[in-house]
Parts: sequence; structure tokens; C-alpha cells
Amino acid sequence: MTGFALLAYLAHCETPLSEEFGDSVLKGISFLVDQGMKAPVLSLVPQMNEVSYDHAIATYALCEAYTFCKQMDIPSISNLEQVTVKAVDRILDGQNNNGGWAYNYNTRPGAHTDLSVTGWNVQALKAAEHGGIKPTKGEIRTALRKAAMYCRKCSKPDGLFTYMQEGREDATARPSLVGVGVLSLQMCGSGSDSAARKGLDWMLKNTNKPFNWKANNTSSNLYQHYYGVQAAMNRGGDVWTAYNRAFRDATLNAQGTDGSFAPNGFGGPGGNVQTSRNRNANDRIYRQCLATLMLEVYYRFLPGTGEGTGMAFNHTAL
Repeated sequence: MTGFALLAYLAHCETPLSEEFGDSVLKGISFLVDQGMKAPVLSLVPQMNEVSYDHAIATYALCEAYTFCKQMDIPSISNLEQVTVKAVDRILDGQNNNGGWAYNYNTRPGAHTDLSVTGWNVQALKAAEHGGIKPTKGEIRTALRKAAMYCRKCSKPDGLFTYMQEGREDATARPSLVGVGVLSLQMCGSGSDSAARKGLDWMLKNTNKPFNWKANNTSSNLYQHYYGVQAAMNRGGDVWTAYNRAFRDATLNAQGTDGSFAPNGFGGPGGNVQTSRNRNANDRIYRQCLATLMLEVYYRFLPGTGEGTGMAFNHTAL
């Protein structure tokens, strides 16, 4: 959740020196750095299976923070570079031979690699590559090429993507994973692949169907749209025009006067997370960050190249 929140601040071009939010940004970065100095992974519960989500999202945030501070000549934060390199190394070390990532960074034969975990680790590596981070455990570009191979194994002829590759115990095609597969391929430099093109075609045909932003309605899946918005903007053209028309006003209209967003379904491939009664503070933060990051897509990235490969951060342009 700290990584998510930090990504939202950074996407708004907030730095440790920002007048209003600088203290929050600095505390977020420092917290993640402290965790990285204490443990081999960025998580408060390093033994849990889902640590490959925790670590990937936190690493993604640290890579952006490192790049942001470097580009804007912000005084260095103690141990930031050291922990960021260490975190990227852990992701490289945790990649399976099939190109995907598994729960708990398990690399044993038959490990539970899936597209959802893979998507977050791809985003972290892309941010590291953009920031010029030099890992010690391998080459980022090589890892991204392998990741693209895994994403292709999860693609279907109709444009949908599966949770796990064909032949595994859960190879069901799911709409919530189309954006994950397409954006991952784009970030791996394979945005012109047949699998990515078919996924974008599917998104164009089905854009308006999942946007029902009435409070407590679980049909609007923010996990799906967090990825879909980015993939569509990066591609541009008709896909972006349609996606932008569908999500922009719906998202804005779901925001309350206090800045929060109405409860909706946003669960991952395993199903919707219960948010209708705001039972869990993490649910509220998760929903807030996903919706905020969706709206920040307009200035978070440079315009797409038309080939779906130009995911460049636009911090300096602001």
C-alpha cells in the first residue's frame, strides 16, 4: 500500500521537496528503504506467498523515486540507490525459466507462475530500465524479453489472456487480464506482437461494458482498468479514444468531495475484493490509488508511439 500511494504521489510530480506533500513522499520512500535494509524483500511479511506482489509494487515505486530524484537533482536519500538495486536484483533472481514470476518468488520446477504477478514485476523492471539502474544479478532487457515470451503463452486467439499459461491448473481466459497482458508486452518492447494487437482489438470491442461506477457495484473492476487505461493510451488511435471516453467521466463522477472514490469492484483475477462497507483500510487505499493512477495517465507517460512500445515517464516534461 505504501508503494501504491508513493506511485500516485510521484505520478502527480510530488517530490520530497514539494510544499504540500513532500513530507508524505519522503516518509514513504524512507519507509520502503528501511524495509529494504532489513530484509531481502520489501514486505512486512516476507514469508507470505503474496510477497511477490508486495516486493514488485514497492520496487516499482522505489525505481520511480530514484529516477525522479536523480533527474530533478533532489538531494540523495540515504541508501535509496543501494536498496533499489538490491530490490531489482531480487526480481531478476526470482524470474522462472518460462519467463514468468511466481508466488513467493518460487523458481522451482512447477512453480505457480501467473500473469498477474508477472505484470507487477514487469512494471518494476521497466521503471528500473528507464531509470538507468544497473542490477548485479542479470540484464533487465534480457529478463523483459523472457517475460514477453511468458505473456504470449497466456494469450488467446480471441484477444483474451489467461491467468496461467496453457497446460497449467488455472488457464482460464479472463477479461481482467487483457490489459495486464497487453501492457506487459508493451513494456517488454513487444507491443506490436499479434497477442498485443488482438488484446487491444478485444478492448476496443468491449470497452463500454465493464464501466458501471455506481457505489457498491462490483462490475467495475479497477484492477482491470488500471492496466487497460495505460495499454490503450500507449497504443493511441481508436482504442485510446474509446477507452478514454468510457473511463474518464465515469471515474471523475465516482469521486466524492473529500477526494475519495466510491466503492466498486476492483479485485484481481481471483475475484472481487469486498469494499462495499469499507471494512478494510487497505481496500480503501488500494481503490484510491488505482483510480488516482488511472486519472494521472494523461501526464504520467509520454504519448504512445503508435506501436505500443514507448512507455516513457513524463516527469521532466512537467
